[in-house]
Amino acid sequence: MNALSYLPLPLIRLLAFFRDELSEKRPGRVQQTLQLWVCCLLVVIISMTFEIPFMAISLAVLFYGVQSNAFYTKFVAILFVVATVMEIGSMVLIYKWSYSYPLIRMIIASLIVLGCMFMMRTYKLGLLFFAVAIIAVYGQTFPAMLDYPEIAMRLTLWCIVVGLYPALLMVLIGVLWFPSRAGKQMQDALCARLDDALNHLTTSAAPRGEKYVEREVLALQKLNVFCMADDADWKARSAWWQTCVMTVTYLYTTLNRYAADDASQHPELVHKIQREIESLQRAIADAQPWQSTWQLSPDERAAARECGLESLCEHLYQLGQMNPDTPPTPAAKQPSMVPDAFTNPVYIRYALKTLLACMICYVFYSGVDWEGIHTCMLTCIIVANPSIGASWQKMALRFGGAVCGAALALLMTLCVIPWIDNIVELLCVLAPLFLLGAWTATGSERSSYIGTQMIVTFALATLENAFGPVYDLVEIRDRAVGILIGTAVSAVIYTFIWPESEASELPKKMAAALATLSKLLRLSQHDPATQRTYLQLRIGCHAAFNACEEMRERVALERQLDHDDRHQLLARSEDAIHQGREILYRCDGIATPEAPLAEALEQYAAALTHSAPSDRDATTTLSEQAQCVMQQIARLPDWTHPASTAAGEQAQGAISQ
Repeated sequence: MNALSYLPLPLIRLLAFFRDELSEKRPGRVQQTLQLWVCCLLVVIISMTFEIPFMAISLAVLFYGVQSNAFYTKFVAILFVVATVMEIGSMVLIYKWSYSYPLIRMIIASLIVLGCMFMMRTYKLGLLFFAVAIIAVYGQTFPAMLDYPEIAMRLTLWCIVVGLYPALLMVLIGVLWFPSRAGKQMQDALCARLDDALNHLTTSAAPRGEKYVEREVLALQKLNVFCMADDADWKARSAWWQTCVMTVTYLYTTLNRYAADDASQHPELVHKIQREIESLQRAIADAQPWQSTWQLSPDERAAARECGLESLCEHLYQLGQMNPDTPPTPAAKQPSMVPDAFTNPVYIRYALKTLLACMICYVFYSGVDWEGIHTCMLTCIIVANPSIGASWQKMALRFGGAVCGAALALLMTLCVIPWIDNIVELLCVLAPLFLLGAWTATGSERSSYIGTQMIVTFALATLENAFGPVYDLVEIRDRAVGILIGTAVSAVIYTFIWPESEASELPKKMAAALATLSKLLRLSQHDPATQRTYLQLRIGCHAAFNACEEMRERVALERQLDHDDRHQLLARSEDAIHQGREILYRCDGIATPEAPLAEALEQYAAALTHSAPSDRDATTTLSEQAQCVMQQIARLPDWTHPASTAAGEQAQGAISQ
């Protein structure tokens, strides 16, 4: 018997989640982890040597600022400089005119927090206003703890050093001395995806999960944006490189589900495709556009059609024939704010909810005269997210990270610190902790905040304003209790006051994903004029289904919903996502667009948006492969049938498989 068989199922799922997160391979993760780790150790040395206070804030700046590539790190560093100027300037003005008037001071700070939370939700550079809101709240703890304005002003000015020198440090290490360029990361990522594609083409490898594949696809698209901004050669030939990224994505996603036995009767064709993919891989590794004159003979084309590789060969051929100097399509400029920023009341309600949670925590810890739990106010801002499910996710991450950080701080205070005599020994103890936190923080958004919160909580309890050994266990208790209180207050406020549930938006999200898929069904796969549009829509479908999957996970956390309704919604959405992915892959071999398929999917998407039944009867005038796609469309769940149950939905999904 396996030892895991004796553990509760939720614990097994949690362990599996952390195993997947800690073992995730992402372009630039190792370099980012090492840069963050080194910066953290240097911050400890500098802060200890020059007795700079608020080391936890300096570490938080690093964890938020060190990014996966040099361009992104430089961009975030500039934002931090601007945010520091804004937040310290506002704090100085508040102290100057209202230090001795707590009510006026809190009113001004509340207005700043309200405006920052509104801009964080509506403005493209929301991180800038998030930092200002954090300091606006944190700065209100100084007057409450200190009776002398001069000391409070000195601490406020120290915050300039605390915020700026880590930003300078991460620019020196991550941008100037040891940069990790987006172009190199893209080359490595594309070569790795081609390795996976070749592995599935030539061997009977097990397919990767669809969620993993879609995340790899989105990672390539994100890297493409950074390459456009950071690499001049990439930008000069952006049309070819973007087509290359889309073609590699197509090869990777298609061959992931391909059975090598299907091509066992045509080894010559497989070897020819393998040679071309390896040639493309070598060109990408050398950062050179790939040109090829290969093409299929009539017999090879018939063989490719027989084993389901005709579309793959066609896209590979079109990439090899493309002119590297093709001018790029002008990109549409995205607005800096959401279009309905000043007409939709959701955004101002979000800001008001966050402010209310902060004020409740402020009144509580001021009333009980417990200054050590002021982290409850910061928690209300940090866990504030647009939806209930997203807020609960952030609360769980913050609380879990705080518990881990407090436990490590307690263990170190009791067992390690009494034996430390110098800073070298301290660094030897901190190095593995910082490395663990850095590796966790550079993971995916589903778990990265645990690493940040763990290190910040640990630093608050053991390194904050202490330039020597710390034996005070009260700090550990206060930080953990403050985070717990802030989480509890936020949970109540965000759940019961203007709750933003995504349960009603999930069907609309699914409808939008299926509408994108219907557009894909109207395009010819073998027409060079529509090839790029086809590949772009295909990536858009992967992104849409991944977004639906993430929204479904957030809806699963909305416990305020009726249990049966929530369970039925989750079961239907899971089935719809699965069927949508099946349709995407089944339609791959249809060379000529067949309008009935797109029309049936559009009718289903329109009915899903308006909660109305749809007619999805299969037509007999389609080709054999199109008939298979129509059957998949017919298996999409009926969201309006009154007798539909979770068991029925699961059975329907099993039949479709």
